Amino acid sequence: MPQSLLRNRVLKTLSPGDFALLQPSMHHVELGIKDQLEVSYQPIERVYFPEMGIASVVATMTGGRQSEVGIVGHDGMTGVAVILGQDRSPNETYIQVAGNGWILPVEALRSAIAASQSLRESLLRYAHAFLV
Repeated sequence: MPQSLLRNRVLKTLSPGDFALLQPSMHHVELGIKDQLEVSYQPIERVYFPEMGIASVVATMTGGRQSEVGIVGHDGMTGVAVILGQDRSPNETYIQVAGNGWILPVEALRSAIAASQSLRESLLRYAHAFLV
């Protein structure tokens, strides 16, 4: 798909060169309600760039209570821990509103980040915005 037609804001605003590093490994995916995208304390294997739908990032507290600590829609991506150099998160992420998007293996993302300082900086800016 041409970059200009994407709805995901992270992908759409990358430079054409940075997008070209990711595109060969990206695949379109349907995202159904309760699809689990990240499992707490488990290695993150894929990152998702939603085009439609909403993912919830949920923290589990002592005693098992859960709290939504973030949401990811068409303006973002999952896998902030990967952008920050980690391989897992204490939170889980799952789909709250069904939709679709793009999936990218973590190995491909790491390779692209290593190959492009501008991609690394763009994704770090997103991570900062997400955490703020």
